[in-house]
Amino acid sequence: MAMTDEELSRLLEKLKRKYEEHSKKNPTWFNREAFEERLATALSNRMNMEAFILAEIANFEKVRERYEKKKGEKPFSERVDRIIGEMQARIEKYPEIRFHPKAGVEISRFYGALSLFCLEYFPALFIVVTEKPLRDRLIAFEASLAPLALPRGGRPARRIEDHIARIGQPGVREIEIERDRSEYLKESAFLLHEIAEFCDGLMDTRDPEWGNPLRFDRLYLEEPRRKRVTALFSGLTGYGAILKVRDYALGVIGDFRLGAFRRKEDS
Repeated sequence: MAMTDEELSRLLEKLKRKYEEHSKKNPTWFNREAFEERLATALSNRMNMEAFILAEIANFEKVRERYEKKKGEKPFSERVDRIIGEMQARIEKYPEIRFHPKAGVEISRFYGALSLFCLEYFPALFIVVTEKPLRDRLIAFEASLAPLALPRGGRPARRIEDHIARIGQPGVREIEIERDRSEYLKESAFLLHEIAEFCDGLMDTRDPEWGNPLRFDRLYLEEPRRKRVTALFSGLTGYGAILKVRDYALGVIGDFRLGAFRRKEDS
């Protein structure tokens, strides 16, 4: 049975108090601001709040248990540094593109991850897909991906340029910047989910030609990008390339905790 609004409200207030209390002990482990950002994003996107709150409670308790366990171990500071380093490694493996001094590390890494996907992973699907209806979908994905991720000469992607403009607005409030940042992450996550699902559909198609090695003579890109894509996908079959693109997209979604941002289907 679904919880009532009153029950959800009580749970949320309890969780807020827990973050308030524990962030005073260790703001790195119990990042209250990050929680508030996730909550604001969930509310603005009308997510399933029962699922969101229960997931946040479970995550909080896991972090609290690890914190309590490590708190009594010595040397504590060294162990915390190692644990935090492991957590940060999930996003630090992606290239960082610092497009503004006030841009945070997360969005800088995410933009780097998405740009890499756009420039060097997604193009491999054009080698695999030859039928017009499927290629039309690829072209549509590419058109949606470009403003989010594709640098333009010495300028960043159009959507990132919009975010820079928002940061630089006179009198802009921090919450407005965070709202725009969250919107960018949400838009990108929607698209990554759709591309991953498209790849799943391709795997179900079972085209015999996709069992053959990739034909890089079908890859029409400028050098040296063509060489980088070729190096990434060298030795793979069509199916292998589809899986590699899919896994990268899902990896970005998971590493940046964007799994909840999936476009709702029309009822």
